[in-house]
Amino acid sequence: MAQQGQLVVYYGCMFAGKTTALIDYISRANLKPNELLVFKPGIDNRAAKNMITTHDGKKHECLSMDHETVLNDFITPYTKLIALDEAQFFNKIIFSELKRLLLKGINVVAAGLDKDYLARPFGLMPLLMEHASELNALNATCNNCGNAATHTYRKEGNKVLVLIGSENYYEARCEKCYTEGMSAKSV
Repeated sequence: MAQQGQLVVYYGCMFAGKTTALIDYISRANLKPNELLVFKPGIDNRAAKNMITTHDGKKHECLSMDHETVLNDFITPYTKLIALDEAQFFNKIIFSELKRLLLKGINVVAAGLDKDYLARPFGLMPLLMEHASELNALNATCNNCGNAATHTYRKEGNKVLVLIGSENYYEARCEKCYTEGMSAKSV
């Protein structure tokens, strides 16, 4: 019987280095191309469809995954690691597939926002974090005061939950600056 795979999760606010940590993890795994599958959600259109990229320019090839995509369609007997970038956007149904793959001894590494711009648990991330073998909290630097940032602050008033963007819509903020900014918006 195969040893159970490990689930490693990198989480935090925007600009905390989650995708950088994911790419570094993939590099350290030192796997052959046929032993690794990297996915990003189809909704993430900030870079090329077949590429995950960091804010500082690191890149890694990936497969874009829509809600209809089934992970098992890509798994081969050689698959040792599955990496998910922007994991908060994946459908929660994928979690049962990931659990089955972990039981088969395939490792999973995921990176994503733990909270949405309203500071609520975001998408698939709470499930991944609850079942993780290893949790890695990452912080950014607050755009206002320079302290450790743990919140993603939306600079504009658009109230749609998913608004794909970067510095154009968001900034990292510490708890105090986030709360002050949200209070000012509600006035």
